[in-house]
Amino acid sequence: MKTILFEEDQLIISLSSLETILGLKHTIEVPYSNIKDVSIEDTHQFLWKMYGTHLGASKYGYFKKDGVNYFVASSTNKGNLVLTLNNHKYDKIILELDHVDDVFQPLQNILSTYIK
Repeated sequence: MKTILFEEDQLIISLSSLETILGLKHTIEVPYSNIKDVSIEDTHQFLWKMYGTHLGASKYGYFKKDGVNYFVASSTNKGNLVLTLNNHKYDKIILELDHVDDVFQPLQNILSTYIK
């Protein structure tokens, strides 16, 4: 299970122990000013695995497609939280969350002051 922390100036994404093993990453820090867009999407695209795990719909780790860098932590293609970023290691972060609306709405409210 992922933990999402809303800090004063950044979002901190922490993965569970199993997700850390699968994705080879424990924590991602994303300044709010680097988030260009946030959405809830079904993600059915093919991505090239750079490192991590990809088995069926489950993807954990660093992926790439057409020059776009992705960090994905999801076992489903349905209803994922998608962060589109500027000036960050990843261009997109795709996360499966149990209660995606509980993160999506507060994040949209915070970003309304950062996204112009």
